Amino acid sequence: MSVKSIINEIEADIQDVINTEFEYSDTVNVPSANDPSLSYERNKLKKGKRLETCVLYVDIRNSVVLNESHRSKTMGRIYTAFTKAIIKAGREHGGHTRNIIGDRVMIVFPKENCFSNSVKCAVTINHIATRILNVKFTGVDFKCGIGIDFGQLKIIKVGIQRNGTEGPENKGLVWAGFPANIASRLTDLGNKTITETYYEVVRNPINPRAIKGNFQFPSIFEMINNPDRNQGYDPNAPFYLSKTETVEMTESEFAQSFVMYTHKDEYFTSGGKMISFKRKTRTINYPPILITERVYRGLLTISPSIDVGKSVFWNEQKHQIRDVSDKVYGSHLMWKI
Repeated sequence: MSVKSIINEIEADIQDVINTEFEYSDTVNVPSANDPSLSYERNKLKKGKRLETCVLYVDIRNSVVLNESHRSKTMGRIYTAFTKAIIKAGREHGGHTRNIIGDRVMIVFPKENCFSNSVKCAVTINHIATRILNVKFTGVDFKCGIGIDFGQLKIIKVGIQRNGTEGPENKGLVWAGFPANIASRLTDLGNKTITETYYEVVRNPINPRAIKGNFQFPSIFEMINNPDRNQGYDPNAPFYLSKTETVEMTESEFAQSFVMYTHKDEYFTSGGKMISFKRKTRTINYPPILITERVYRGLLTISPSIDVGKSVFWNEQKHQIRDVSDKVYGSHLMWKI
């Protein structure tokens, strides 16, 4: 087939996807790529599934460094042992392995008991990584990070139909939705130490009364915490408040704050008039298991007596994690065996 022919065929496939509708049916079970109710054929209604549940990702820490420090034979053994262990741990706790990409494994759980099953699975994985893999492979600092989130997933089949041994390799499932993205993001940070630079800025905040615009009636909370706003716009009000505030900014936020605006023949940085700033660094140590508040609250609500849900085992992560709006809780939990 010529290049022109294959490009024309691909263009027709894309147009087919645009023209046809997608239909999702609710399920409480985890579909597989061979699920007959999932479809991806051309000129047909595309059928998918919708599942509200927990998603768990697990990933080896510092795999690049491990590969550089150890022989390929050793790494082959580590990857084989790790993947086999994760699949069995997932199956033991009712989960289904649905993606293996290098050293990252995705496990999806049926909706029933998904909170307790996913968290127990995470504890088992952390136990295996810390007490077994890290001990059996001497001279290897083996660690892994685990992330779990809960929410709605839309599952669709993608790929093409091929016969023979290449068939399974040319089709798969896409798990669209925030739970998969957030769980993966938490996995990136689990069992990792992050050193970041930030800026501590002292400034006079902008006076809300000096800003003319679409005034909205303040809430009771705002009236109590920001009494200056209660009086509305005043053209004679000073542009900055006399009080000072100290705020923390990331490097990006600090740089962007220097975007200048003009006002009454003077310039100011966004947020207020800067008095001083300090460049600082801090180290953040994330535990191996990270779960969102949705998972934690679900665990306490559905299984209030479960041991792994005790508050003594979980600490709220005070540092804001990029792309994660929910609170995050972390743990070093392992089993007592």
